[in-house]
Amino acid sequence: MTTSSGAKTVVRPLNNKAQQAKRQSSVKSRRFSLRSVLLWILLLLSAGLFLALAALPVGRFASAAISAGVVAAAFVLGRFAQRFWHARTLTVLLLAFVTFRYFFWRLTGTMPPVDDLVNFIPGVTLFAAEALSFVLFLTSLFVIIDPVAREPSEPTGDPALWPSVDVYIPSYNEEPELLETTLAAAVCIDYPRDKLHVYLLDDGGTDQKLAHANPELAAAAKERRETLQALCERLQVTYMTRPRNEHAKAGNINHAFHKTSGDLLLILDADHVPTVGILKATVGFFQQDAGLFLVQTPHFFVNPDPVEYNLGTFERMPSENEMFYYSIQPGLDRWNGSFFCGSAAILRRAALEEVGGFSGDTVTEDCETALELHSRGWRSVYLPRPLIAGLQPETFDSFIAQRSRWTQGMIQLFLLKNPLFKRGLTISQRLCYTSTMLYWFFWFWRPIFLLSPLCYALFGLEIYRINLPDFACFVLPHVFAAAFLSQFLHGRMRWPLFSELYEYLQSFHVSRAALATMIRPRDPVFKVTAKGQSVDEDGFSPLATPFIVTTLLLAAGLAACAWRYSIFPEHRAAIVPVAVWCSLSFLLALGGLAVVYERKRVRRQERFTVDRPAALKFEDGTSIDLTVADVSAGGVGLLVDPKWRDLLSQPDRTPVLTIAATETEAATTTGVRIFRIEMRGGELAVGAGFAPRDRQDIVEMARFVFGNSVGWDIFLDRKRVAAPTFFGGLLFFATRVVPRLGHVLLALPGALRRILTFQAP
Repeated sequence: MTTSSGAKTVVRPLNNKAQQAKRQSSVKSRRFSLRSVLLWILLLLSAGLFLALAALPVGRFASAAISAGVVAAAFVLGRFAQRFWHARTLTVLLLAFVTFRYFFWRLTGTMPPVDDLVNFIPGVTLFAAEALSFVLFLTSLFVIIDPVAREPSEPTGDPALWPSVDVYIPSYNEEPELLETTLAAAVCIDYPRDKLHVYLLDDGGTDQKLAHANPELAAAAKERRETLQALCERLQVTYMTRPRNEHAKAGNINHAFHKTSGDLLLILDADHVPTVGILKATVGFFQQDAGLFLVQTPHFFVNPDPVEYNLGTFERMPSENEMFYYSIQPGLDRWNGSFFCGSAAILRRAALEEVGGFSGDTVTEDCETALELHSRGWRSVYLPRPLIAGLQPETFDSFIAQRSRWTQGMIQLFLLKNPLFKRGLTISQRLCYTSTMLYWFFWFWRPIFLLSPLCYALFGLEIYRINLPDFACFVLPHVFAAAFLSQFLHGRMRWPLFSELYEYLQSFHVSRAALATMIRPRDPVFKVTAKGQSVDEDGFSPLATPFIVTTLLLAAGLAACAWRYSIFPEHRAAIVPVAVWCSLSFLLALGGLAVVYERKRVRRQERFTVDRPAALKFEDGTSIDLTVADVSAGGVGLLVDPKWRDLLSQPDRTPVLTIAATETEAATTTGVRIFRIEMRGGELAVGAGFAPRDRQDIVEMARFVFGNSVGWDIFLDRKRVAAPTFFGGLLFFATRVVPRLGHVLLALPGALRRILTFQAP
């Protein structure tokens, strides 16, 4: 079942029902245009009154009293937010009111004079960073003010009339073992067999690569193509490649798009393994709405990223992506602004045909495609249900490479296809896309916020004119309100200080890619994120230098604050706020240092904890009852009665493992190979790798490991305990960082020698 690059091109007419749905939507929009205009006028008048109240010039202590009263009222209202939508909105507005008051005070009362350029230039730079983050704050509030909570939508009617689905799995340089898992799971998807077609889109075995001038590279590409063709034959899926590697992932998918004919497309990254129910949970949305072009689902990851791994937070707190997938995307969905994230998504062919396929002008082809289709009146849906399991970058340098590409793509979109000026978008969609793109300018404001206290501490510059009473009356209420608002909106998805930590860790390195993109927005090219890498021993990442230097500078700043406090008692009212600011920056820098000092991490497949009865049967007919304790894509952990140790220790045995059926899952059978035996808590712990005997074994194990996402939901909910307060977040942050500092400090002299002598790590 192999299709080469010469397959026949299929061109299909636009879906008439979809076009009719779009026309009806347009008529409905015109019908309610007057009402919309009146609502916007009312909204603008209310906003003007809100801003006028926030800007009222009152005394320092009166302002503090107003802020305290507003925060207290918001705290009370927030208790009713789950029961009354208006309580949630009012809580958000009250807390935003405190931030508005801070911003107006900041603009009118803290700026250095224009004629003092030494202070004015860095002061204006800091204010510009605050202003940009403030705009992001406002657009973000709009996005998440009323998130949508959707439930799965199963297809209805005669299965013979259900839409056909093409499953695209684009690949470039991934290992065959990783692809085998994804392909086997895709084959297991619960959908009518004649309606489901799985394609491996191999960009690592193109004709161009087979004809490479370097004979070794050409031979490797040929071997890859032959290996993957054999894999596809074994799993009964279609292998597809193309003549040339043009337009990266978008070009690869478009090549397949023009040679296939499914009504819907399911896009999966090579390391995104789907559950059996991914289509049963999503296809119904397309039946209900002929004008729908996208159903996006979350990216659930089974392994920790470098921050989670090095700080040991993966199983103790929500991951970084959860705020986006479970707070922001549902908010975008309210405004028909949820966008394609490159994988774990189902798209309508008719919509894509209208724009000629997937867009490829930027390196974020996913968001770009969604922007084009939204501007043409198509609609999107976001389903907050994990239906795939993927892998995150394991090393800090691969993490930065991934984020640099995302930053480049969003800046490209902002410059080349700015949503504020894109024809066809609603006002709400413009704000949604603008908010998403503005976030990727964090590389500008985060280092400025972090390092600004050094201007006064080290050089005596007054770029932010403030004293202790002003700090207490304006800054502290703003900090409390912002922390409370963040906890109120994202409390179960993001803990205090970890957004700042992730932004800080990315800023120094992605800034180079961002600036290069701003100068030449059409130059960036798509780069595949490396997965499955390892860290052979503890040590600083090759990218650690700016974090070491920053930490030392902030330590020097704290020492300078202490010196100034003792030498200049008349300036203590100004020194204390700077010292507090510098202390928070230093804590963040220590967190960054603990992350870039990477712990040993050998490559392995992540394991899920299970508790299932099973049996192990040998060639001679002997059968052993046991328990499956954990499972990964590559094998299982078994708990066995110690009396069977001698039998299990015999070499070259390949018994058959049968995992008992449950009410919702059939029994699973596969060959295994035993590679580890050890005593653990009075039981014999046996490590076994899968040794599938045929295609059926491969398919059954993929179904068992990745078929049901219930365990993933339980895992996510276990981490989503109520977030600590701001001070509790500080404590948690410190407890994860401090235990790592001993190893970091021991390795620091060697790292400094390399930095000073310009040696590579």
